[in-house]
Amino acid sequence: MPHFAQNTSLEPLFRFAATLGIKAENICDAIGLDLQAATISGGLIPASAVIDCVEWVAATSGTPNFGLLMAERVEPRIIGLPALIAEQCRSIPEYYELLQAHLGQHTTGYSFALDHDAFGGVGRLRIISRGRHEPRHFAEAVLAIHIRAFPQFLGVHWRPSKVLFAHDQLGRTGDYARTFGTEVVFRAGYNAIVFSAEDLLWRAAAQGMDVRRQLQHASAVAQSDLVGKVSAMIRMLLPDGKTTIDEVAESLAMNPRTLQRKLRQSGTSFSRLLAETRIALARDYLGREAVSATVTAARLGFAEVSVFSRFVRKHLKVSPRTLMKVTR
Repeated sequence: MPHFAQNTSLEPLFRFAATLGIKAENICDAIGLDLQAATISGGLIPASAVIDCVEWVAATSGTPNFGLLMAERVEPRIIGLPALIAEQCRSIPEYYELLQAHLGQHTTGYSFALDHDAFGGVGRLRIISRGRHEPRHFAEAVLAIHIRAFPQFLGVHWRPSKVLFAHDQLGRTGDYARTFGTEVVFRAGYNAIVFSAEDLLWRAAAQGMDVRRQLQHASAVAQSDLVGKVSAMIRMLLPDGKTTIDEVAESLAMNPRTLQRKLRQSGTSFSRLLAETRIALARDYLGREAVSATVTAARLGFAEVSVFSRFVRKHLKVSPRTLMKVTR
């Protein structure tokens, strides 16, 4: 099953990379990620692409503490759902419980789980999606961003008992001390935040918004926008040429027949959404961006340029070459 992520994950990366003289276009070209898919509002992208983008920029910029520096510059709320949970949850165990239940709305590329007993707990980061690069700077950035969320309810002076990473040390010891304020262990076999028993005993006052109710509402809204989710998933899968209803349904954890039925109830169908998405992208690539027909055909999942040309002629009543001239 392909793993996806909300493209908002790339916003802070692109901004930070720009300060290092690296453009978003260069990043996407190097990774093979469509720039429009990476920047369009509400878009979905392969989760592995997020990891590869982080690791590529780290290597290209020659910045050994890249993940830590990026985490410092990220406003936690921009990461969406995890920040909402951190702001509203009433205990550390509840935070991880809600992450497990709802993180899939934000990304299916990684997950968190808390193992705990009377002596404390270990919040493990499990990176599920794998790309071309080992997720080292990515793991450091994710843990650093999440750790930044905890002091708002555990107190500004809170620090984890330990931080564990599966990889070798990347930056200077002082970089990690400044970011985490605690012992950092490398080559630990996994990536995790270690909590004390006291941390896990903390309970928030029973006031403020009920985060479970808010998350249920957010989940219901997400489910109601099924057409938008299917269109976004189609955009993500098109370059791989695997844009079938079976693939999309599996990515959305649905039965293909159920998906088709729900789309009919919404007044559309999978084939119509696939064609509409391809038409919109063809206009953008050929017209606005002046991408060649050969490259556009590949981006839209067509095995042959001739098949793509017939598709354009059928739906837009012009040839790809004419579309490029007319819309420039």
